[in-house]
Amino acid sequence: MSIDLTTLSNQQLRIYKRNCERRGHPEKAREAAREMIRRGIAKTRDLNVFKWNQHSVRKHLQRFKDVASEVKDNRLKAYTEQGGFRIGRAKGHPEKQWIDTYCAIKTPKMKAMFVCRVKSPGDEPEFELHKGTLIASYDADRLDEAFADWKAVGA
Repeated sequence: MSIDLTTLSNQQLRIYKRNCERRGHPEKAREAAREMIRRGIAKTRDLNVFKWNQHSVRKHLQRFKDVASEVKDNRLKAYTEQGGFRIGRAKGHPEKQWIDTYCAIKTPKMKAMFVCRVKSPGDEPEFELHKGTLIASYDADRLDEAFADWKAVGA
């Protein structure tokens, strides 16, 4: 039996989502979170039901941030969660990203960025290494390779 989530009040929807999580029904919890997004009532904690969310991205990019933080004379913020494809774009804009987080290095000799973007909740992340232009793209299974490339840039 399937519940029509559109008929639930906001409070009922939150309770339903919590119950799905507690009872081990992650897909139903994600459906409830998607409905919360559609209604515009989703909070950060509601979106933690998705594998790739801001918390998991932050955790996976920590080592990239550490490398950028250790670069002498880095003129850019080592890490930000407010990339240009996340803020400054209308909700319906085709380039709008749910998550646009990056690590950055800028010295007198070079500028490099390691970017993570997730288009919408439930999507897989896209990782990119830029050094003036796009150098390489990675999926989540190749983060160790991406980190080795990032360390070489920061060396």
